[in-house]
Amino acid sequence: MPKVIIPIILRIFAAKNKNVTNMHFVFSYDLSAEGQRRTDIEAKIQEIIAPHKYVKKLFNFYIIHIEVNSEWETFLNKMSDLAMSVPEKFHFIMSPTMSGGLKYNGVLPKGEWNEINELSK
Repeated sequence: MPKVIIPIILRIFAAKNKNVTNMHFVFSYDLSAEGQRRTDIEAKIQEIIAPHKYVKKLFNFYIIHIEVNSEWETFLNKMSDLAMSVPEKFHFIMSPTMSGGLKYNGVLPKGEWNEINELSK
């Protein structure tokens, strides 16, 4: 392989990955459905969340890790589409993206903060 090709490949790789960062956002929802219907809708919610690394320490409160801002947009679009597709009340809140060094505060059982701190660093 000629030596000229290697630096070009490395530059292309660096350019493609220079926007990759360690970000996260908060997602929480309220769903009025009950019984099997609730289970079915929550399974769809989980399908949208599942591709991401996340922490769930409260009933419907998630801290979700993303690599790039476009993942946040995709997540928002998928949740909005789901909310519009069900007749039940499905409301949700998403924070803006946040990156590194943030420390969450609150009251959780001892040791529960490790996962949160690792995800939000």
